[in-house]
Amino acid sequence: MSLKKWAKAPYVITTATGDRRTVILNGRVRWAIEELRKAGHEGRTGREALGPRWAAYIWDAKHVHGIPIADVWEPHEGEHPGRHKRWFLDCEIHPCGAGQEVRA
Repeated sequence: MSLKKWAKAPYVITTATGDRRTVILNGRVRWAIEELRKAGHEGRTGREALGPRWAAYIWDAKHVHGIPIADVWEPHEGEHPGRHKRWFLDCEIHPCGAGQEVRA
């Protein structure tokens, strides 16, 4: 196994309907999912110093890996006021622990 922090790793997704499946995540998509897991119900925005590519990582997680992620638009102030998205996990997702069955 690679020693890279964001190397490929299996995650188990459980949807609101109870469906379960496993996805393999790596790189910035894995990092973004971990950020959403840490944020919990508060969710995360790209304005929180997560970088300009944050929305692209979320898009990949949703559309390439099929991870249920919800979003809402919210206003913001500052030098360039406007609105941005806040993203939330719309599922349970956890890394597979040792001994867990992985089904791709």
